[in-house]
Amino acid sequence: MAQIQFRFNKNDEYLTPAYAVYPLIKRLRAGSTIWCPFDEADSQYVKVFRRYGFAVIHSHINEGQDFFAMDVPECDYIISNPPYSLKHRVIMRLYEIGKPFAMLINFQGIFDHRERFEIFRKKRVEMLWLSPRVNFSSKNNSTTTNAPFQSGYLCCGICSKQLEFEYLDLKQKNNYSANCPG
Repeated sequence: MAQIQFRFNKNDEYLTPAYAVYPLIKRLRAGSTIWCPFDEADSQYVKVFRRYGFAVIHSHINEGQDFFAMDVPECDYIISNPPYSLKHRVIMRLYEIGKPFAMLINFQGIFDHRERFEIFRKKRVEMLWLSPRVNFSSKNNSTTTNAPFQSGYLCCGICSKQLEFEYLDLKQKNNYSANCPG
């Protein structure tokens, strides 16, 4: 089912810029293992986390790895930018898995779904609000400017407070050395 939805929802494949990954680094235990379930090897999540010394497992539907059907690899965190059309199913599965997670999502309407509202009410939910808005790029690397929605990380077990704020340094782009320790 997820593969069928993926094939028909091509607009779900927007890539996260490196500057939107950096705010997570200081919230993660050094040397941890991160599963990026919606990412290929060239993802900024994979590149940035590896550069900072994290072990990274990536998987993607293009490689025959369906987040909803595959076994969960041994990991400490689950972090990615999921397909927006599958946001509800992704969130529900993450709570079933029970590992700390951070998903970069469109915050608009996040509490509008009754089942989601109830799970957020009963379980821990954290929001990492990012400013300014994240501008994603498509597979062909044409930058999407002026994103019409506010994105941020929906998390569980990542943030110390339920609502945190982070300014993005847009100059960071893909320049890892400017932010790497050592």
